Amino acid sequence: MMKVCNKIWVIALLFSVFVGGTNASAQGVASTASSPFTHDLTLGMRGSDVSSLQQFLIDTGFLKISTTTNYFGLLTKAAVGEWQALAGISPSIGYFGPLSRAKVGAALEPAPIIESIPVPSIVIPTATTTAAAVAGKNGSPVRLRIPSLGVDAGFQFNGLKPDGTMEVPSTIYDVGWYTGSPRPGEKGNSIITGHVAQIRRSIMTKQGVFYNLSQLRQGDDLYVLNDKGETIRFIVRASRLYDPTADATNIFTSTDDRAHLNIITCEGTWNQDQLSFSQRLVIFADSAQ
Repeated sequence: MMKVCNKIWVIALLFSVFVGGTNASAQGVASTASSPFTHDLTLGMRGSDVSSLQQFLIDTGFLKISTTTNYFGLLTKAAVGEWQALAGISPSIGYFGPLSRAKVGAALEPAPIIESIPVPSIVIPTATTTAAAVAGKNGSPVRLRIPSLGVDAGFQFNGLKPDGTMEVPSTIYDVGWYTGSPRPGEKGNSIITGHVAQIRRSIMTKQGVFYNLSQLRQGDDLYVLNDKGETIRFIVRASRLYDPTADATNIFTSTDDRAHLNIITCEGTWNQDQLSFSQRLVIFADSAQ
């Protein structure tokens, strides 16, 4: 078993996807699995199949309505076309035919529970803060807000597993603070992780908290609220893509006296065999104080 001493071996970056098993994924299955698609669907149609399709599109973020309408209108057609393009279905014209029905059916089948995606480890010379047990009001993070992306997420506290790998958030909607890093606002690099999507059988079934993280640009604001009632503002400095085997020690270490916030998620091409994306996206942000 790997020992955690002056050097911490972390399987950094996770995950891209939480595949099945969570409450979030169970909700996605329940919304449509009870009403299988038995007919092709197109503009002007009504019925339970249309409602099930709309619920699937709402759950995955393609259809921007609050509830199903039971009617296949122009909004539903456009949402189907957008989903088809992402799923690799051509032509992506919004006609819900046999290929689309098969793709959605496969996506709704039960999938194994995978808590983290294994990638090569990264050596971290020093753990600035050890906070495996977080209790009381000590500046620990409570919520992350990214106004430009509409993100307002709660925190989970994630440490190291017995084998020395980093824990990841247990849902696709929360973010995780790695407790081996400083609390946000403290000197050093505070590490936050989060999922980009839920994927089943190579098809995205739900968008994760960091689905749009790549849209952040230099100068954008991030806010962390802590348990003391303080709000700490960070400003995006840069973003960078890493290969899983790349040396990413600089994500976890800093050489100045400032407070930094580094956010990690996945990016690139999904590999079904490895259950992982091809790259890792890191957002580097600096405290505005």
